[in-house]
Amino acid sequence: MATVRPSALAGTWYPADPADLAARIDEFLALADPAARPAGRPLVAVAPHAGYAYSGPCAGKVYGLLRDDRPGRVVILAPNHRYPIVRCAVATVEAFATPLGAVPLDTAFCADLAARPGFTATEAPHAPEHAVEIQLPFLQRLWPDDPPPIAPVLVPHLDREVRAEATAALAALRDDDTLIVVSTDFTHYGADYGYVPFTHDVPAALERLDSGAILKILAGDAQGLLEYGRSTGITMCGLEACALALGCGLPQGYEAALLDYRRSADLNGDFSMSVSYATILITTGPGGERHD
Repeated sequence: MATVRPSALAGTWYPADPADLAARIDEFLALADPAARPAGRPLVAVAPHAGYAYSGPCAGKVYGLLRDDRPGRVVILAPNHRYPIVRCAVATVEAFATPLGAVPLDTAFCADLAARPGFTATEAPHAPEHAVEIQLPFLQRLWPDDPPPIAPVLVPHLDREVRAEATAALAALRDDDTLIVVSTDFTHYGADYGYVPFTHDVPAALERLDSGAILKILAGDAQGLLEYGRSTGITMCGLEACALALGCGLPQGYEAALLDYRRSADLNGDFSMSVSYATILITTGPGGERHD
């Protein structure tokens, strides 16, 4: 019997009714601007993972550009919010469920990855985690008849040795049929997050802080992103996941585009507490299209 991780978010972070959820996702996907898409085959997509009321329109702007480039698998790198781990945790079930159905795992890829240094196979941290599941309805609506299999990986704060091992392992397994999705929010600002590094002109200060991380991502600079995190203390929950993706390397001539940036406080104007969201797409650049 197949083992399936049930939805932990339906009815709270997104609609539980399949028709309502599908319609909502389709609205988000329609926000994508084809003119903003960098050339070539998608390599890395950065997307937020808040409830859809906050982050859905932002996420739609990157996912909506992927429809014509269905990958063979999607490796989802996400932070662990609720369960402590010291190595990257690869899911062990056979599928993740949402109201739109079950998304299969690439079980062979997951087993291979989990057996390598820097990774471990465990389901416990995945059970309560939202950062992987929130991405799945987008994949299901992009390719409703055949969503690509996924490899869900939770990436904690890593020490230098484990980070190097994990980067080498993922780089060795990634191929031209692999899309990496980095699930991350950017700055979490406010007393409730224990992070109030500035109190004057908070919207502008947040944009400056987030821009520093975004520029490192656009530059493909994994080490620079890690150093930026250490020097600023930016509360970007998926910083390690993003550094892992970038550390696998980008081809010469790659292209990268920032597709959307917004803050949760933009909805109500109260910047005493705010979470920032951004979507980024990195591609091979011209000449890097897949030839099937």
